[in-house]
Amino acid sequence: MGHIYKPLKTLLTILLIYIAPMISFGQSQITGTVNDETNQPLPGISIVLKGTNKGTTTDGNGRFTISAAPGQVLVFRSVGFDPKEMTITGNTALTVNLISNSSQLSEVVVTALGIKKETRRIGYATQTVKGGDLTTARDPNPITGLIGKVAGLSVGPSPELLGSPNVSLRGNTISLYVVDGFPINTDTYNISPDDIESYTVLKGPAAAALYGNRASYGAILITTKKSNKEGKGLAVDFNSSTVINKGFLAFPRIQHSYGAGENTQYQFVDGKGGAPGGVDADYDIWGPYFNGQLIPQYDSPVVNGVRQGTPYTARGADNLKNFLKTGYQTNNNISLSSTGDTYTTRFSASQQHQSSYIPEQYLDIANLNVYAAFTPSKRWKFEANVDFNRQTTDNFPDVQYGPNSIIYNLAIWTGADWDVNAPDIKAIWQPGKEGVQSQFAEYTRYHNPWLLVKEWTRGHYKNDLYGYFSGNYKINDNLNATLRSQIDTYNILRTEKLPYSAHPYGREGNQGDYREDRRDLFDNNTEVMLNYDYTVKKFLNLSGVLGGNMRSFKYNSSWTSTDYLSVPEVYTFSNSKNAIQSTSFNSQLRVLSAYYSLDASFGKYATLSSTGRIDKSSAFQTPTTYYYPSLSLATVVSDYIKLPAVISYLKGRVSYSSIKSDATSTTIGPAPYNSISVLGGTTSGVDPLFYNPLGYGTTYKSPYNGPDYSLVSSYSSTKPYNSQPAGYASDYLFQNGIKTSTRLNYEEGFDIKFLKNRLGFSGTAFQYIDGPQILANTISTSTGYTTEYINALKTKKTGYEGSLTGNPIRTSTGFSWDVMVNISTFKEVYKELPSGQGVYKTFFKEGDRTDKLYGTAFVRTQDGQIINDASGKPLINPVLQNLGNENAKFAWSISNTFHYKSLSLGFQFDGSVGGVIVDYVHNKTLRGGSNIETAEGALGAARYQDWLNYGKDNYSGSYVGEGVVISNGKAINYNSATGAVLNYGDLQYSPNTKTSLVQGYVSQYYNADEANLMSKTYAKLREVTLGYELPKKYLEKSFIKKASASIYGRNLLYFYKDKRFKDVDLDQYNYATNTTGLQSPTVRSYGFNLNLSF
Repeated sequence: MGHIYKPLKTLLTILLIYIAPMISFGQSQITGTVNDETNQPLPGISIVLKGTNKGTTTDGNGRFTISAAPGQVLVFRSVGFDPKEMTITGNTALTVNLISNSSQLSEVVVTALGIKKETRRIGYATQTVKGGDLTTARDPNPITGLIGKVAGLSVGPSPELLGSPNVSLRGNTISLYVVDGFPINTDTYNISPDDIESYTVLKGPAAAALYGNRASYGAILITTKKSNKEGKGLAVDFNSSTVINKGFLAFPRIQHSYGAGENTQYQFVDGKGGAPGGVDADYDIWGPYFNGQLIPQYDSPVVNGVRQGTPYTARGADNLKNFLKTGYQTNNNISLSSTGDTYTTRFSASQQHQSSYIPEQYLDIANLNVYAAFTPSKRWKFEANVDFNRQTTDNFPDVQYGPNSIIYNLAIWTGADWDVNAPDIKAIWQPGKEGVQSQFAEYTRYHNPWLLVKEWTRGHYKNDLYGYFSGNYKINDNLNATLRSQIDTYNILRTEKLPYSAHPYGREGNQGDYREDRRDLFDNNTEVMLNYDYTVKKFLNLSGVLGGNMRSFKYNSSWTSTDYLSVPEVYTFSNSKNAIQSTSFNSQLRVLSAYYSLDASFGKYATLSSTGRIDKSSAFQTPTTYYYPSLSLATVVSDYIKLPAVISYLKGRVSYSSIKSDATSTTIGPAPYNSISVLGGTTSGVDPLFYNPLGYGTTYKSPYNGPDYSLVSSYSSTKPYNSQPAGYASDYLFQNGIKTSTRLNYEEGFDIKFLKNRLGFSGTAFQYIDGPQILANTISTSTGYTTEYINALKTKKTGYEGSLTGNPIRTSTGFSWDVMVNISTFKEVYKELPSGQGVYKTFFKEGDRTDKLYGTAFVRTQDGQIINDASGKPLINPVLQNLGNENAKFAWSISNTFHYKSLSLGFQFDGSVGGVIVDYVHNKTLRGGSNIETAEGALGAARYQDWLNYGKDNYSGSYVGEGVVISNGKAINYNSATGAVLNYGDLQYSPNTKTSLVQGYVSQYYNADEANLMSKTYAKLREVTLGYELPKKYLEKSFIKKASASIYGRNLLYFYKDKRFKDVDLDQYNYATNTTGLQSPTVRSYGFNLNLSF
């Protein structure tokens, strides 16, 4: 056979040499790019030459190369996209767009402890937001960007520099933030948005039960960026944005027709009450009409010891607007990431600078984040992450009601008779008295605004350090073990420098002060986990985790103040004129925990999940053990029941959990004077944990999550008197066997998708039962105590939320339209009152809403007319009346995004409907005479007459208020409990004809909460974003892999029907409260964002 084989081999070789070129004849190199419908490149797409085994895949930029001949067909496939075939023509450069088909996807979501699960297996409500969605239209605070993005999550942004948003989930303030599986103590400023991959909101206790008592109200899980998404190698990303803050949405409505004073009278003598009637100090804005008349003023010349009159004009019209400036913000981030076969690293540095629209006030934030992962073998994996955040400002505002508030001094209590930008005012100090006596129009209660922003300064210096180390060992394909430890620590220094001539409440000596508030926190969590995933049979899969955790917590704080300064402008404690005042507080906590999670999946039919956690905590009177169980069920009905073709997915879910609270507090204020026992004095209505030693302004609350000692009887101390401290025993006791409150959570919902997932809706109903809570119950003083703390009172909250997502238009030409609608509502009622009490807190009965707003109200006739007293002024009911509900009926948001090739346009509207609140700014500016309503319409006409005629014989005013007076002299009999009028039949009325001075009438009328009651219904154009991504073909020959830019606006339009109340922005009052506070005017933001990848 050998002699036959050898010639045959030679012949075959010759044939192959000649035939091979013939086979390849007509083939050529085909190159191209595969994009999605929004023209974003798609890596990892499978490309096969139809009818052959020949194929390739796209690289990290969506590019591919393959040999094919004209007439042959390329097939493009990938999970999540409809397959596409393309016949080769003479064109060797292809651009292919694939249309997504999410029905093929098995979506994965991050859950408690950082565990990833398929959404089809989750029996509770969650919602995820991509981190990149919040950096294209950036807000200074990363959490504020979540407004309107998640159904049931309400974010009330603060307009103040360093003001943290009020974040509530289903009506409860959320306190649990989890980064990469670990709870952290955050003020929401110590996380760089450029390092965030995604936010996942666990909406109920069942979702977050593995975190114990901190999970009572749900959680926000933050997953950070870790790797180079382009694959192996080095990647560099740069992001930069600049934001301008200009144009006001809500602004105090101030009149410029009348100046400072009382009863139309004013003249300046010494600014300390030296004028006749004392009208030059601690005044309202009820002074003379600006008519150019000669009146002695603060800067009038003094001749022979007598201050001369100068023209009285509105030289300070728009003082507040003229004082404010254009604010701006810059953000820069650079990150370097590298991925290899056995390692992943990422380094990120961020810088943010905010320059407030209030002069001289700023905030700098620097953030460094380092991540590394190492996989030395198939069984071992190690991870580590360190994040450092530094917040710095030498001066930040305090706008709440008080003598150092810009709004207090410029919008409420001073008028237009002085100019905020006058040279002598801007110079701050009186000539020859620099550093000792300021220049201003009043020296008893109010302050020169430039003194406030340049001399009366408040510093904030905060360092946050967060990090963890994790080691994972793969025991086998079904079992792995993890050991990890995390630290979370911060130190804070807050300073306050009061110059000479500053006179806050109780410190009218005008000799300055220096104060320091120091706080240090250390929190450590160390845990071991065993993760398992077993398929028992095809029909049953068991997966979950078994673990234990030890939490160690320490906190120390001190608050120290001088007692006046010996030497002006020397801000040290050694310069204290008298003995310094100082107090300190420290706490510690240890929690030992064991937990499990079990998911049992029964084929394609259902997944039953159970979790449990046991905590042994030292926060209670004695170490106490708590158990937190949860149970949930998820079933994808569309997997086993044939549904109409229009329905592509249907899932049902139900869950239950029980969460017990611990004797802890989520935040903490300055070190209280009664620091031996934090609870001491709580029965007076002031919680010393948040005691404000200044007596004015905002109490700064920092993250805490430590023991509040609220259930500890001990001694308390008071502020030293004559340098001598005092101690006293507490006057309260505790019910035997007292326990912390429990929250039972029941939730059910469904997720449905239509038209191949082009339209989807997720709906959830939930119910919380809270209690029995811990209440202070007054007892007889003959016992030696005044209060007993008991277990009593249960509340029930029910609510509904829905999220609609849709992709109405999606074409192969690159145009698409995405829409999302969120809506949510809830109501909380008293389920059980304390034993033996038919009424709780004077008014509330079982079944009543807990957010009923009770306030002062007018007395009215049976047909609704106001009843006035004999002087023609409204009568105020002696019993508080129900004015409405504090919470909104529902909150909503609508967002739309349009894509066309490389362009994108997005915008979002959101708001709320229903609810009421008392407008505090409206109340103060009206009663103080600065509100524009006092100079317009009938009030304005009467006020002018008062100025013309005040002091003339028999002149008692010209304003006649609405309503009636009692004409038959009968007195009104009230029900002492409800305030209802009992003797309407005895009363006779006649129209009110009594005239009043406007100041007296307004002061009484607007002293009623009812007169300042505003609806909480509003809407906002939250954001508009226009983005452009440079097509890849323009970058092929450059070192830039990706380039995109966007321009955007935030907080652009504010829709509110009643202009009287557009002096406050309702945005931040997203919770149950009866009144607004003072706030800085809210502004529009316009920004530009640039993103480059290398």
